Amino acid sequence: MVTPKRRRSAPKSCVGRTGTGQGLDNGFSLNEEVESFAYSYELGVEVLLEDQPCSNQSRGAFTRLLRAVECTRDLLGFIAFCSELRDELVRTGSWDRASSKRYKGRWVRGVISAISYAVPPNLIVHPSSQFNRVVTFLGWLKRLPVCIAPTEESVARYLACEERIRAVQLDTCEYVPMIRSIWFEWLGEFRLTQPFLPKHGSGSTADAGRVRARKWHKLGTDHAVRICLKDESLEQLVELPPKQFERTAKVAFVPKQAGKDRTICMEPATLMYLQQGVLRQLQAYMRRQPMLSKYTNLNDQTVNQTLCASAYTRRLSTIDLSDASDSVSWRLIGMLTKGMPIYRYLLGTKSTHASVMERKIELVKFAPMGSALCFPIETILFASIVECAYRLHFGKASEGQFSGCSAYGDDIICPEEIYHLVVDILTSLGFIVNESKSSSSGPYYESCGVEYLYGVKIETIRHPRAHLISHQVCSPEQVGLVTNLANTLLSFHSYTARRLFLKHQEGVLVQVGWKRYPLLSLVHFGDTGIIPVVPQYTTTQWHAHYQRAGQWGLNIVSGNESSAYDYEEYNQKLKERLARPEPSHVIHERFSDKGAISLLLLGHTELLETGDIEDVGSCRAGRLTCKVKRLFR
Repeated sequence: MVTPKRRRSAPKSCVGRTGTGQGLDNGFSLNEEVESFAYSYELGVEVLLEDQPCSNQSRGAFTRLLRAVECTRDLLGFIAFCSELRDELVRTGSWDRASSKRYKGRWVRGVISAISYAVPPNLIVHPSSQFNRVVTFLGWLKRLPVCIAPTEESVARYLACEERIRAVQLDTCEYVPMIRSIWFEWLGEFRLTQPFLPKHGSGSTADAGRVRARKWHKLGTDHAVRICLKDESLEQLVELPPKQFERTAKVAFVPKQAGKDRTICMEPATLMYLQQGVLRQLQAYMRRQPMLSKYTNLNDQTVNQTLCASAYTRRLSTIDLSDASDSVSWRLIGMLTKGMPIYRYLLGTKSTHASVMERKIELVKFAPMGSALCFPIETILFASIVECAYRLHFGKASEGQFSGCSAYGDDIICPEEIYHLVVDILTSLGFIVNESKSSSSGPYYESCGVEYLYGVKIETIRHPRAHLISHQVCSPEQVGLVTNLANTLLSFHSYTARRLFLKHQEGVLVQVGWKRYPLLSLVHFGDTGIIPVVPQYTTTQWHAHYQRAGQWGLNIVSGNESSAYDYEEYNQKLKERLARPEPSHVIHERFSDKGAISLLLLGHTELLETGDIEDVGSCRAGRLTCKVKRLFR
């Protein structure tokens, strides 16, 4: 394997697309993006060459191809061609038909020659391990976050989406009345009941960030909350502090894949707190509702994956949408839910405005990506659209997944007979169908991250949506990335790539609070893979306050969810503490209220300003709470 070296200059195409580096992930500069591209490319080559006869000719072909990409300074052009070749390969199932002469690009000869040297073309036929490795290599770099478009382009695209859905003529759409009747049938009996248990989410909020202590202090109420969140007896479902808050979400853009970014939104702490409570009862209702329970399970995407596996034999179709979350307008949801109790709950917990790069706009969409109710409502909407098309075509109600109908977010599955009718309804409501990922008929189907060709699964590895080559110091999220990818490579029998990937992590340090720990010291290696966390990691240090040596212990445990009971407990202990005459203390923002109160009750007031006791972060291996505490001998 060729070890990538630092490049002195960035590709011209990257400079033209990213400008001064706006939108780069994890603080990566342009030179470091080129290094990250070379590193991920080499890992992809190792995955492809595993179990293949090693020859200087095959490795030399891939090395020359990498040098050609660097010399022509067109990372995105190379990634785009490989993605196009992959799409053709998975739809035909044969390398000979996919690599036809109709491809005319600068990378055709190099890519096809390198792969032909590594794997005999007559063996690249589905199903086979060689086919899966070639497909993995061709799509390996597509999710690498390099050459992201400038923020100005993302803002313009976001505003254009708002104008597009504003111009949709919903009043003249002939399908709206029938979809509305389906919503009444499915959600007409949904009502919030006591106990109503809202909670804080794990992500950042628009007005309080990620720190939970700030989220508690930012809780407030307004007229819409007081009116909309009442039960049938006109009693308030939740009591909130009597202070006002602003219903303005904060829009941000994060890297999604090569050349593209994803729009995310941070809701105000109060609205996210309430949305989580509505979501909890809505999920329970959907599991009880006869039709919705047959269509989808918000916590399990295996329904779509199972239908995708049988799509070829059952003559089903898969539909994928572009910008689905941003295309659900509040006007459409209001028309479908008007007159039902759920209308009040959605109205009372939604943002009315959004802050886009310090520019405040009125929201046309129902809820941006980041709202706790965005995913379930769009899932119900697309399920009702499929149900509408099914009833119009067959003249009767469907049986959900037993009739070949399912929806999980913007991944839709329906019978082949109603594919074009579903597409027509979606288009009339302002949605954009992604033709490249949708399959009306044929041997290839994709849904919820799985791909099937002629009913046989295509086993591939996906590049994480992050740079695999990281800085010397990283966040706790890197622990999940390393363990997930290492275990995936192990299951794919890519032992060489796995060894090289883990070797790169030897010198990486994890920043926990104000301290740093070697990444590989926070994991266990076993026969079945890598366990992402260790029960305890300790170091001996001298503590000046206690005048003795102690063990600083790092525990990584699953994070606890806060609820209304936590809030009541916090209020009660706060009242007890305030009743006692104690001097005031400046509490570091990293502390949760519960942790700060515990330290006060124990008398360790000197620790409140250090901020190295508790830090909360999430990773791909699950939500982690890293606690540093003294374990004296």
